[in-house]
Amino acid sequence: MHEQTGILILIFVVGSLLIGAATRFFMRRSSIPYSVSLLIIGLFLGTGHRFLETDIHFPLLSATIELVADIDPHLILFILLPTLIFESAYSLEVHLFRRIFNQIAILAVPGLIVSTLLTAAFVYYLFPWQWSWAIALLFGALISATDPVAVVALLNEVSSRKRLETLIEGESLLNDGTAIVLFTLFLGIALNTNQAELTITGLVGQFFWVVLLGMAIGYVIGWIALFWIGRLFNQPSVEIAISITSAYLAFFVAEGVFHVSGVVAVVTLAILFAGEGRTRISPEVTDFMHRFWETMAYIANTLIFLLVGILIANRLDLGAHLMWLYAGILYLGLLLIRGVSVGMFIPVLQRSGVGITREKALVLIWGGLRGAVALALALSVAHSDLIPQETRDQILFLCAGIVVLTIVINGTTMGWLLERLGLNELPPAKQATVDKAIQRITKMVEEVIPELERDEFLRGANWVKIKHDNLLRIAPPPTKTGTNGHQTEAREDEQKLTPEALSVAFRRQLLETERNHYWLQYKEGLLGRHATNKLVDVVEHALDGEPTLSPRPELLKLWNVPTLTHFLNKFPLLSRIAVVTSFRRMTLGYDIARGFINAQHEIERYIDTLAPSDTDKEAVELEIQQNKSDTLERIEQLRETFPEIISRLETNAARRLLLNKERLVIYELIERGVLDHPEAKKLIAAIEERMSRLLRADTKFALPDPEDILRQLHWTKALSQTTHEQLLHIASQRIFSAGELLYKENAPVDFFAVILRGRVKLSRGASHKTPTEEHSTTVKHPTTEEKHRKLAGPGDLLGGMCLVTGIADHTAFAQSPVDVLWWPADRLKQVMAKDTQLANVLLNEIQAVTQPDLAGPKSISDSDGIQSRFDPDPG
Repeated sequence: MHEQTGILILIFVVGSLLIGAATRFFMRRSSIPYSVSLLIIGLFLGTGHRFLETDIHFPLLSATIELVADIDPHLILFILLPTLIFESAYSLEVHLFRRIFNQIAILAVPGLIVSTLLTAAFVYYLFPWQWSWAIALLFGALISATDPVAVVALLNEVSSRKRLETLIEGESLLNDGTAIVLFTLFLGIALNTNQAELTITGLVGQFFWVVLLGMAIGYVIGWIALFWIGRLFNQPSVEIAISITSAYLAFFVAEGVFHVSGVVAVVTLAILFAGEGRTRISPEVTDFMHRFWETMAYIANTLIFLLVGILIANRLDLGAHLMWLYAGILYLGLLLIRGVSVGMFIPVLQRSGVGITREKALVLIWGGLRGAVALALALSVAHSDLIPQETRDQILFLCAGIVVLTIVINGTTMGWLLERLGLNELPPAKQATVDKAIQRITKMVEEVIPELERDEFLRGANWVKIKHDNLLRIAPPPTKTGTNGHQTEAREDEQKLTPEALSVAFRRQLLETERNHYWLQYKEGLLGRHATNKLVDVVEHALDGEPTLSPRPELLKLWNVPTLTHFLNKFPLLSRIAVVTSFRRMTLGYDIARGFINAQHEIERYIDTLAPSDTDKEAVELEIQQNKSDTLERIEQLRETFPEIISRLETNAARRLLLNKERLVIYELIERGVLDHPEAKKLIAAIEERMSRLLRADTKFALPDPEDILRQLHWTKALSQTTHEQLLHIASQRIFSAGELLYKENAPVDFFAVILRGRVKLSRGASHKTPTEEHSTTVKHPTTEEKHRKLAGPGDLLGGMCLVTGIADHTAFAQSPVDVLWWPADRLKQVMAKDTQLANVLLNEIQAVTQPDLAGPKSISDSDGIQSRFDPDPG
């Protein structure tokens, strides 16, 4: 029976999904992982096709299996691998991936190289086939790489330890680059095409070419895709279509065009989507995109494990008992080699990333599954006519046997191993936090029950049984029985459950709640994308090591004017860019401060529920209050100094909240049947178009015109037009952060400035602490320094002594964000030399503000003082 290829492919896909659904349903209570079950089913299907007369009794099934068994191995990788790799990397916690990247890189590069060399030596000396070293090394490369498809499919089912899961998953994703370099190199040597390249230099060069170019391809395609997605708003179909296209395009360009690592390209792309891309993708689409890729990965996993089973059953000589013996010996050898390649790097792994324990190292060794990638590479060798047929058959048999043995044995027993090592459950301190939450949930539900019992239509319910069956209960501590019959691991858990560990878990949970609240604020339009990214980075920084709620030094950096602006101010042509950059930072700083305050209010709600003790509760409450106090002070400074910025930001936030409310009301009316979908769709589209414009709109401000500022200064009224133009030509506008030093007493000062907005603290004989440092002092007492301080405000002069002695007679700190009009001293003196009236006016002004007692009865910020001193000198 000759069926069209397209129909047979469709039958295989539909049939595979049906088998997958049935497997999920009938084995939902089985301890055998889903992926292992599919591989076994695939082996049965392939074996049945070979030894039963399926072409007579089931011709359509027989034709489908024959088509699948002859599939090009590269087609497996190009069709299914991009989906699986993208979903796996996209679901990673990017911050954790970055934290343990050093560990992942150690396992994926030197670890795999060691494994390749040891495996090559093992098969070269132990098996009686007289393989060349090139063939042995080629086989070592293709069989040593842990397969991301098999590993990820397994971990998603049996693991509950995020760090361990990320480490194993990250290694399996990245070691493909190393494996491809070595495989390609040794295949070329085996085929006598590039023997000259068997050098350390050639190996290192090819490695960097394959990995770094793969990363570059994924990075470039990723940014193009995210830029495009960033121009859309709440268009799930389009945004998801772009993500699919970019994943397959990255893999194809890397593998098919440049012949570098497609896996590395897709991993880079997915990490970019999971990190920076999270604020590019529409908030309403983010969850939907994750669910879509999970479904795609489920379909691809179902197809690929059935495919692998059918391929192995059809390609192997199942009656070759001696080959099965060799495969079993190789399996044991690979376990030992995996242990050596991991164990020799344990000292380094323990000192990098998040460290590693003996138990996790054992799981890492046992989790070295091989799968579709290794089999596809072996099949590509089997298709090469330049390698002897016997050698090709041996490589394919051993590889297929190892794939079956690692997936069936290791995959099936992984859950048991995790349980024996106590890694199948949450850490004790984390579990204690969950238990506290369960207690709170149970209490809230119990408070609702009396009201339900009085309900007219619920009076007949068996409330005793309902309370017994429905209420959450805290699980008893696990009791693991060791070989001597004692509950060893339970005792170890109790030892770990110290007050310090509980306190750390409590704070970590609050920080994770804070991070999630930033994403919620972004979704609701209360936070901009840049502020969200910055705040999430700050929280993740606080989560590193010992979780820290307060202080947050990274926030201070985000509230300060960028250092780049001071560099730009050195060049007159770039000073305007410096001003724009400063205003943007002020805008971002306010957005960050507001989001941070909202998050602190949010986590306050959970202190009573999660606190392990009254001491921890009080300490955390004080830290949060300090966070709020410091941040509110920053907000008030910005509100006072730049009211137009704050007004614009708060207006936009209010608009987005109202638009969210409008859309929510429309959705509720649809559910109640008040609005039909066609009419509602038009209303929602109009609202989302306004949301899109609001999201894309850059916060623009009419920056003060230096010419208008100059003409408003009283001491410039009597100056000639020529002098005005000269002053305007050399003037620039500059922004300083709160706490920033403008100049120090007895130090050279090379500028003259007028305060436009903000406050500057002037002092003589002080210790020159910044306002930030003073604010951080726990106890404050009046000192004699306080008697020699005062505040300068809008209209006041700074740096006047640059025109007299060139040495500052006091210290100036920005008390709040400060906006000034700035003149370089040397160029200002040149203008004064040409206009004696300007010189007289400025010297009189300087004399008026440099009195011996800075705290005299009249502050230089008094408005009437400004008026009198800005009058030009008649003489």
